Amino acid sequence: MKKKTADKWDRRYFLLAKRISFWSKDPKAKVGAVLLDKKGWPIALGYNGFPAGVEDNVEKLKDGKLKNEMIVHAEQNTLLCSGSRARRGALYVYGKPICPRCAVLIIQAGVARVLGIKPDPERNPGSHTHRTGKISLAMFEEAGVDFVPIDPKILKSRKRKRGT
Repeated sequence: MKKKTADKWDRRYFLLAKRISFWSKDPKAKVGAVLLDKKGWPIALGYNGFPAGVEDNVEKLKDGKLKNEMIVHAEQNTLLCSGSRARRGALYVYGKPICPRCAVLIIQAGVARVLGIKPDPERNPGSHTHRTGKISLAMFEEAGVDFVPIDPKILKSRKRKRGT
């Protein structure tokens, strides 16, 4: 049976994706991702940034149009680093709802389970991020990819029992 809710390991990997998001030099969007293989072992980490060898200078990062044309999304970075090992794996994405261009790659790579931030109709329902996030969710459903929404609030510091 497929897991439809997050457990303590899901929380840990989602927290790791959050930490990885801080590696991004993008001043507006910090997105991190962790990809597990089909056995649950981490195989790739990614964050949004320019391709390897392309300088992360302030001018490029401040020019929104140029930045958006050049940036590699966190999800794309993990998939590019994992090759065929992504098949039947799980992907944890922190920072923003998944865009359609990443959803397409996730589906094509054969990822079975995605845990991420669901588009929030309470926050800017007409926004580009909300609209495209809904498109991604519809594609996941149609393609049979399990999407488990994670509320970023679960990452807030709190006292926990040892081992969680």
